[in-house]
Amino acid sequence: MGDKWRDACGNKLVSSAEAVRKIRPGDRVFVGSACGEPQELVRAMAAYGDHLADTEIIHVLTLGVAPYAQAKYAGNFRANAFFIGSSVRDAVNEARADYTPIFLSQVPALFRTHRVGIDVALVCVSLPDDFGNCSLGVSVDITKAAVESARLVIAQINRHMPRAHGDCFLNVRQIHYLVEHDEPLLEWPVVAGADEVTRRIATHLARLIPDGATLQLGIGRIPDAVAAMLTDKNDLGIHTEMFSDGVLKLARQGVVTGKYKTINRGKIVGSFAAGTRELFEYMHDNPQIEMHASDYTNNPVVICSHENMIAINAALEVDLTGQVVADSLGQLLYSGIGGHADFIRGAALARNGKPIIAMPSTADTPDGVKSRIVATLQEGAGVITTRGDTHYIVTEYGVAYLHGKTLRERAMSLISIAHPDFRADLLHAAKRRRIVYPNQIMPPAQAPYPAEYEETVTLRSGEKIFLRPIRPDDEPMMQEMFYNFSEQTKYLRYHAALKSMPHSKMQVFCTIDYDTEMALVGLYGQPGAEDVVGVARYMTDAERETAEVAFAVQDNWQRKGLGTCFFERLVKIARERGVRTFHAYVLVENSGMLKIFHRSGLVVETQTEGDVVRVTMRLPEEKTTG
Repeated sequence: MGDKWRDACGNKLVSSAEAVRKIRPGDRVFVGSACGEPQELVRAMAAYGDHLADTEIIHVLTLGVAPYAQAKYAGNFRANAFFIGSSVRDAVNEARADYTPIFLSQVPALFRTHRVGIDVALVCVSLPDDFGNCSLGVSVDITKAAVESARLVIAQINRHMPRAHGDCFLNVRQIHYLVEHDEPLLEWPVVAGADEVTRRIATHLARLIPDGATLQLGIGRIPDAVAAMLTDKNDLGIHTEMFSDGVLKLARQGVVTGKYKTINRGKIVGSFAAGTRELFEYMHDNPQIEMHASDYTNNPVVICSHENMIAINAALEVDLTGQVVADSLGQLLYSGIGGHADFIRGAALARNGKPIIAMPSTADTPDGVKSRIVATLQEGAGVITTRGDTHYIVTEYGVAYLHGKTLRERAMSLISIAHPDFRADLLHAAKRRRIVYPNQIMPPAQAPYPAEYEETVTLRSGEKIFLRPIRPDDEPMMQEMFYNFSEQTKYLRYHAALKSMPHSKMQVFCTIDYDTEMALVGLYGQPGAEDVVGVARYMTDAERETAEVAFAVQDNWQRKGLGTCFFERLVKIARERGVRTFHAYVLVENSGMLKIFHRSGLVVETQTEGDVVRVTMRLPEEKTTG
């Protein structure tokens, strides 16, 4: 950049100490957000604090120090957080600072209408170009509206701030005082390598993301882990409130192209960036990235304009009816509404959209490990996403789809993805609340859901089927499959003309210990709109060396290879657990199942007794080399 902009500045260039002396007692001062915090101006304002009184400091997320929130400045400054960061959390909960709960999409309107008028805006900007235009760079969010509505604008010009593209420019004519001070931007640390819980959550999330989807990812362990698992996807788009280095890596690998975005096609659109210096350097003068204000990025109308919009947000607690808490731990105020509700609602309204809440199943607390899925919310907890807005909940134990489901179905799905140590207590609580059947059963806690057996298979016909172990909350889908069976299929599977499959029977089929018994279901369709198209199971004898197998496939999915897939995977699982011999009882007329057994590669023996064939299958002897 040249120095032509200096000609337009006149006496605007001042020191930080001189600039903050323009702040008056009683002023409402906005401070730029996150990695875009004007650190030099904040330090100077704190140093000048003895000359100020009743000065309100407005901000969103703060990453750096916040001296104005310290107890010694209580008579000079009072912070007002639209999102609570760690630097002001104690002050808020000790009543030395305020918290304003509001959707981030609506904050700019507060400033522009002067319902929350800004007297002074302290911001950090890039070097001006030859025309005097500065970029707000990594922090546009609510900063742009604060600048445009403030009585006085003071900007720290920092050559480390990238010149981002988009609706994020500010001309030096709009700035009253300029302070030249270069210093590295605050960085959001990237955690190298995901732990096992995070990795499993990310695996479930990746399955929910199709090629061509547009993502809101956010920052943190889970978004970074998800991004690392999307390298085999194609033509993803980004429309998000905030983004970090995970997006940078996907863009460099060509995974993020924005080719199928409905609006802002080809662009990575965000409101603020929180990451490392590498991310900031990638943003500099990069036309693929556009930064916009939060009343655009977070506007549910804009969000829902994207087809296949996937919004992934975190939660602190979810109750058995689907109420989501994200900003508080009981009465302790922890973070904020931010863009959580904006994106959940926007994605829900989008065509083929998926609003997702992702969280570990447990949390470490001073009182020990506690379940994040709870029977009832803690006293004082604030609901950010109502039970009517909740669609997907994801933990390391799987995916629960709640939208359009009854309270009973919701409770069973959530208990199924809760930590096994807490499932019994949650089930008892659900029974006390009369949400579930009084006789509902669950697998024993010592036999946790074996997520390692989840996989997607491609049939001969080209359709993809998701195979996974059965769960108690599969009961409604299993009942639907049963009643869709033809009379012939029922007879071949159950050797009788069954007319009904009530809860008392079906829950036994769906509730297994994953040890002496294993059952796999085949799911077709997008999660939340999927159907069970087949089921296979084995049960071992007392010595656990022999197992009886059986399976059934929906009529319109037969003769496509699904039965073979089921049997191969059952054999693999059983073999790992020491089973050497398999038995099955098959009607003579069931030629399809008999073919599967004879083609399995096992040593097969058959014995016909009336109209039933008893099939014995043994693993072939392993060859030894001498």
